[in-house]
Amino acid sequence: MRDHSITFKYIKNRVREYSKDEMLGFCLNLLEQKKKEVFPVWFVFTLMKWTIIYGGQNYPSKKLTPEKFSRLFNKVQDFNTQHVSSFLKSKQIHKAFQILYNQQFYLQKTVYTEILATQLKLFVSITGKYDIDKSFKQKTGLSVRDFLFIEQIIFIYINIEKLGDKQLYFDGKLEDHFLQLVAEITDRNKVKHFLNLLTLCPSNAEKSISGFKHKIRNEDLQTMEMSFFTMFPFMWYRGETHLVDKSVFYHTANYYIYDFLKANDEKFTTEFGDRLEKYVELGLREMQALYKTESDIKKILQPQSKLVDFYVEEENILIECKATELQAYSFVNPTDELLYNSLKSSILKAYFEQILTVASQLNNSKEKWGIILTYKELFWSHFIELHRITKENYNDKGENSSVPPENVFIVDLNSWDRIVEIVKSGKATMSEILKSAKNDNSNSNTSKMLFRMHLDQYNIEKLDLTFLRKEIEEFDIKNTSQNN
Repeated sequence: MRDHSITFKYIKNRVREYSKDEMLGFCLNLLEQKKKEVFPVWFVFTLMKWTIIYGGQNYPSKKLTPEKFSRLFNKVQDFNTQHVSSFLKSKQIHKAFQILYNQQFYLQKTVYTEILATQLKLFVSITGKYDIDKSFKQKTGLSVRDFLFIEQIIFIYINIEKLGDKQLYFDGKLEDHFLQLVAEITDRNKVKHFLNLLTLCPSNAEKSISGFKHKIRNEDLQTMEMSFFTMFPFMWYRGETHLVDKSVFYHTANYYIYDFLKANDEKFTTEFGDRLEKYVELGLREMQALYKTESDIKKILQPQSKLVDFYVEEENILIECKATELQAYSFVNPTDELLYNSLKSSILKAYFEQILTVASQLNNSKEKWGIILTYKELFWSHFIELHRITKENYNDKGENSSVPPENVFIVDLNSWDRIVEIVKSGKATMSEILKSAKNDNSNSNTSKMLFRMHLDQYNIEKLDLTFLRKEIEEFDIKNTSQNN
């Protein structure tokens, strides 16, 4: 039975009683013990965060025993469970699942060569008015290519047991002999910069924690926040570099460069938005789609009309790119007002002001579709639920039957690449994919929470996209010039 009387103050006072070093040791051991099990690691991350901030403040520290640690960890697990249940009790099931999504699903990322190649394409190969690669190197001491390449080597190392040799295994630490090998493959200074960037020192970590852009200030909701360990997947502990957990490193491999630059470079967001559009256009070309760009669309609409980035004429699909993500507090407390305020200038604008405006002026009676394309996955992938809770704010927009909300999907970039591969391989057209997703979502028994789940039926195991081949080759360790 859950104990609803547990308060943050109570947990904080218990954490203060024990040595920071001892508590972190117990946490790392727990993560290591449970690494092959389905286990709520997010609660361990929260306890580690509170330990770094408050641990050892009472002097002298009490002795931490396995029993005391277990009791305290259980308190963290039981803390504020009523927050999620309050949404369930009020029958706001989608919102309850959004909170759980924010707490847990970011720890379920996978790492493929294509993921690294996509980042190299976006941040280096595709160019623009602003040099993203130069900015990243000035701020970190590493080029985007070097950063991603070292990430790949570490990914192989921490999964070394998959090679099938029982004598090879990863024990949770980046051993000196391995780091020496990485230095020989790349460069000693590059490895040093990489580790300095991604390694947390618990004795001096308050600034790293407070500067995390996804943090939640309200302590009562912090067990549901995304962990700052996604930016610091390694921790310096007792003279060794420990991997906190594979799950946070996988998220780092997917999104670190984007998250870092968004937090540290005010010029990044505009430039990235432009490059995201260019990347999506490469996919349209790969599919050999007949499409109009924003400038083409402008010529056929009334003056001063809002526009979308692409219109796929043959299939009546309107595509708008939005390099956006939900604000952190809105993720863990998704009231109608907070969701609206967080998304009104991006996702909601894309539908109510752009897609509907363009669609209403197209002289075409065929069924129309909308894709709002984001870099990261958004929980609200099917627009109909967002429409339901925000439509009252757009009464002045009139009838939206030109593209009904059930025909609109929010698609992340990785899912977009899979769509491109599906169409390219002849398994389905874009409109067929969207129609299938719409049909699935019309039935509670077949409805999917995330758009990528609609793509599983097409059995795409590997991407073979011509616009990524050059970048993929650069991650072939056997061929790289860095390994000569």
